[in-house]
Amino acid sequence: MRFGYAVALAAFFAAAPAMAQLTVTNGNDESARHEYNANQDRAAGRQNMEAAHQEAAMGNYRSAARDQQAAHEDWHAAHHQQYDSNHDANSGVTLHIGQ
Repeated sequence: MRFGYAVALAAFFAAAPAMAQLTVTNGNDESARHEYNANQDRAAGRQNMEAAHQEAAMGNYRSAARDQQAAHEDWHAAHHQQYDSNHDANSGVTLHIGQ
């Protein structure tokens, strides 16, 4: 019984170099860049909103409104970057067949 397993394992290793390797990759690597930019925009939005809260706490409401508007613009940009990332991630598949 063990001899049969040994023969099967030897046959597998003998045939392994002849087996093709299949690699599936995304056709467009822009997805990672868009995801990174979305994260940066979200972080900038959080910083701007924190600055708006601090300005409002000190009574500087005009500056707080500007910071709040900047935060919303950053979040809007992050939304677009996330959309582009999702679009690029689903835009195509490349198959590489070889050894």
